[in-house]
Formats: sequence, structure tokens, C-alpha cells
Amino acid sequence: ASGAGVEALRSRAIESLKRARVPNSRVEDYRFTDLAPLLTSKPVAADPAAASSVDAAAWTLADADATRVVLVDGAFNADASNVTGANDVDGVVVSTVSLGASSGFAIGEVSAVRGAGVFAEINAATASDAVVINVPAGKSLSAPIHIVQLSTSAATKDGEMSSSAPRVAVHVGEGASVSIVEEFAAAGGSEDGAYWHNGVCELVLEKGAKVTHTMVQAQTRAAVHTRATHLTQAEESEYKLAEINVGGKLGRHDLGVTQLGPRTNTELACFNLAGEGQCLDLHSKVTLDHEEGTTDQVHKCIVSHASGRGVFDGNVQVNRLAQRTDAGQISRNLLLVPKATVNVKPNLQIVADDVVCTHGCTVSDLEEEGLFYLQSRGLSPATARSLLVAGFGLEIVSKVAHDDLK
Repeated sequence: ASGAGVEALRSRAIESLKRARVPNSRVEDYRFTDLAPLLTSKPVAADPAAASSVDAAAWTLADADATRVVLVDGAFNADASNVTGANDVDGVVVSTVSLGASSGFAIGEVSAVRGAGVFAEINAATASDAVVINVPAGKSLSAPIHIVQLSTSAATKDGEMSSSAPRVAVHVGEGASVSIVEEFAAAGGSEDGAYWHNGVCELVLEKGAKVTHTMVQAQTRAAVHTRATHLTQAEESEYKLAEINVGGKLGRHDLGVTQLGPRTNTELACFNLAGEGQCLDLHSKVTLDHEEGTTDQVHKCIVSHASGRGVFDGNVQVNRLAQRTDAGQISRNLLLVPKATVNVKPNLQIVADDVVCTHGCTVSDLEEEGLFYLQSRGLSPATARSLLVAGFGLEIVSKVAHDDLK
């Protein structure tokens, strides 16, 4: 059985989808998101036989071998996973709902708080299981939990696209801490394939909890990658996200954070690299409801081809009770060729009056002054451009703590 929590979530989502509108460019949240790769295909359930032959040996981190969770087309692959490291810590649970694990909160609860969105609802309606990470109060894991999410492309009929709905539920107790690394990619043999990965990760941080979260999305150039990350933070908790997106014909991340207590800290860093035919989109909303909260968001995007597109829609909402808060948001975008496109919409909504809040946005090509300086030191024009491009993304990439991922 997949667990009563997942079954109840599925029933609610099916009812909600009956009333939902199909996303399109006339809906503000999808105005600049090119959904054609998804809407012109026929998603079908991934073939379980394809998942059984996947070799996940290549997906290792030098400092995270003790705890590795491998999902293939959304299903837990016990043979490729190793959860003994985390489960050896007293009270820590890394498992799945189908294996009897308890998430510590109602699965779907956090998404409901954030307003799930149509793709998260589709995930809820189709997910058959959920990975559970439960770190009890006062516990700290020295090594990260590595979640590898692989997709296959076994659909054979014209217009069909294999689809999967992985779901992760994370509960971090009072004063506990954990580092989570998520990787998204194609399984071996599917490196050029088309598939739809539609994932959801929910996180609940209790008082004083600390979470460091790293995401690296490197799907195939024919894939559709949609995911939602929804979290709530209690008093004095800390959440730090470093996110890198380089894959997918369409990549869309809906990120929602709600601060539920005072002196809460949220740090969000995202780097997107959109090449030929790619649309990479980050929609985020951070809500501050209590005093002395802090949030810092840095979004960077490089578009390297005329048919590439970057999208950023970032909302920070500082409500009336969120006095003495400090909220910062910046989006920097680099267009390397003519006709490359970026659509940026930073949005800071402030109701409280005793705050320090800043936001900004830049869209530019490489600075001629920087190119001239490097060339005057003997570098070729191509090398100078490469160095400046690499330096642009380094601010975010340097936040990734694992050399294997960098």
C-alpha cells in the first residue's frame, strides 16, 4: 500500500484539478513560460521495466555515500539506494511512505499553505509514494542526504512522453540540522530522450532548525522539468538554498516560503543557464509575517542562444506584523547573443513600516571594459569572454558545497 496520507492527498488533488484551468500564456503566472513542449505531447506513465534496469552507480558524492536515496521515474529504487548512514542516527528516518515511514506532518499540508499550483496538484493526483526525511529535535547529520532523481524515456508512440511524479517530504525538528542535495537527470540510456519530470518537495522547519538545500537540474534538452518546493519556517529557523538549472527544453520551478515565526532567516540563490531552444523559469514567493525576519534572494541567468529564454518572477511580501525585517532581492541577467530573451519581474510588497527592503534587476551583455582589460593582459577575445561568463555564475556555483557537483 502507498499509505493513507498519499491516498488522501490524491483524492483531494483529483477534485481540485476538476476545477483547475489549463495553464497558458493568457494566465499571468505562465505568461512568459513556453508550455508547448508539454501541451503538444501526451504524457503517459513511465514504464516500470525501464526503471528496473537503471544503473545509478555513477551518481555518487564523495561525502554523501552513507545516505543516498535513488528515485527512478519517481519510484524508490532500494537496490541503488543506501540509507543506513542517516538511519544510524538515533530517531532519524529516511524512508518512504509505502515502507511505513511517517513524515511528521500531513503530506500536502505545506503545498496547501503556499497554494499548490496546477503542476503540484497533478503531482499529488498521480504520485504513488513519497520519500520521507524526518530529523527529530536536537539531531544533526554530519553528512548530507543525497537524493538522486532519474528519469527514463521509454515511451514509444508518436507524441507520447514518459512522465513521473516524485514527491519528497522533509521534517526537521526543533534545533535539528540537515543538508539535502537533490540531483535531477536522465537515467543511463535516456540521455537524449524526452520525458516529463513533475516533482514536489515539501519542507517543515521547526523552531531553530537549520537546512542547507542544494539542487542541480541537468535534464536532457528534450525533457520537461517542472517542480515545486514549498516550505514553512518556524521561529529562529534557517533555510539556505543553492539552485543550478542547466537542462530541459522547459524547466519551471515554483518556490514558496512562509516564515511562521520571528527572527527567521531565508537565503535563496539560483543560477540558470538557458541555451538553444530552452526556457528556464523561476517563480518564487516569500512571505514574511513576523518581526525581525530576514530574507536574501539572488537570481542569476545567462541566455546563450537567440532561441533561449530566461524567466524570473520573484515576489517578496512583507506583511504588517513583520516589523524590523530585512528583505533583499536582486536579479542579474546576461544575454550573450542578439535576440536572446529574458523576462524579469521582481516584486516587493511592503505593508510593514519599520523595515529595510531592497530589490533590483539588471539585463546586459558582457561589459566591454572588462573584455578590454583582460585582452590587454594578453588573453584572446574568446578566453576573455569565457572568463567573464564563468565569473558571472560563480557567485551562485560557489555556494554549492560539493566539488563533485561543481
